[in-house]
Amino acid sequence: MVSTEIVGLGLIGFSVNCLMVVFNTIGIEKKDTDKLGGGWGLAHLSLGAMMVLVGVATFMNDPVGGVTSTPATAAISGFFGIALVFYGFFWVFLGASLVRGADLRPIGHVSIGFAIVDLWFLNSSLKFSAANGGKYVSLTILLVVLTVVFFVLYAGVHGKAVAFKVNAVLLIILALLGFYLAFSLIYPGGYVPF
Repeated sequence: MVSTEIVGLGLIGFSVNCLMVVFNTIGIEKKDTDKLGGGWGLAHLSLGAMMVLVGVATFMNDPVGGVTSTPATAAISGFFGIALVFYGFFWVFLGASLVRGADLRPIGHVSIGFAIVDLWFLNSSLKFSAANGGKYVSLTILLVVLTVVFFVLYAGVHGKAVAFKVNAVLLIILALLGFYLAFSLIYPGGYVPF
């Protein structure tokens, strides 16, 4: 049986990372937009690493097709586990770039790839929501906003300073949705109202 608390912990890490990017980029439109403060990198690295570990633990808790696997638990284990690992690697990559003080334009290029793969996660979340009686619609909303964030991030690190303002608002929405999902999953029984 997949522990929804583990998935909730990964979503808390995701949400905290979103808020950290907002705090990190406030006022960046007045500065050099291809650089962000390097001091935030270690926090992104550690939270990204936590998301990767939690994602692997979620997947290994009930591997798809495992002995105790049922279609419902395999779907939760596979979907959430792979998603947490996938997005965790983005935060690790961002954190490593910040620590090194590297140019962030390559992050923008990587974000386009993440946005394209995010469309696959979006399609899977629609199927997942339908298979669970319409629950997890908030996850689908989160993935739609996240796809837009990845595209806007590309513009931001390539000199469009106003994109950081748009991204900050979208990241706050993502953080709120992430916390909502996380604490709904941590709630006994993992009840997600929508």
